[in-house]
Amino acid sequence: MSTDRVNLLPANRIRVLTRDYYIRLGVVVLVLATVLAGIAALLLLPTYIFLSASLRTADVRLASASSTLSSSDGATFSARLSALSSNAAMLNALANAPSVSAIVRAALGVSRQGIAVSSVTYTRGAGSKPSVITISGMAATRNALRKYQLALQGAPFARAVDLPVSVYAKDTDNVFTATITLAP
Repeated sequence: MSTDRVNLLPANRIRVLTRDYYIRLGVVVLVLATVLAGIAALLLLPTYIFLSASLRTADVRLASASSTLSSSDGATFSARLSALSSNAAMLNALANAPSVSAIVRAALGVSRQGIAVSSVTYTRGAGSKPSVITISGMAATRNALRKYQLALQGAPFARAVDLPVSVYAKDTDNVFTATITLAP
């Protein structure tokens, strides 16, 4: 059965109803779009407030920095410049200095069978005085301690290893403190 025979409304009235339907649909779509735009604007409000506060803070910092730089007090500027230069020189010296952790790691990496290390101390050298590592511990035997001393002397980071002769007095359980002068 055809749907055309069931519709009892005249064609003119059907056109008017269809047009009214599309007008209502358009109004609903416009209202929804307006509501969504309003919600989006409300959600952007906290961001706008945060950014405007950040802009004010940046302007205050810029004004403070420019007033500091444009001050007529040349002595203050010179003192600050020399302090910054000394800080930069210190940072440059630190960048060129050897890593203490790498040196200690290398010292602990030396074969130490029969040796129990209890402490490691690093002393940075000043001027022409070389850096020093002090290793303290206990050796199970006199021979183990001698082998450890020879292994430390053969290490590439060590210039000299000083171990007092008195630590060899006992045959077992020798407590020792070895001073390693580091190579530059």
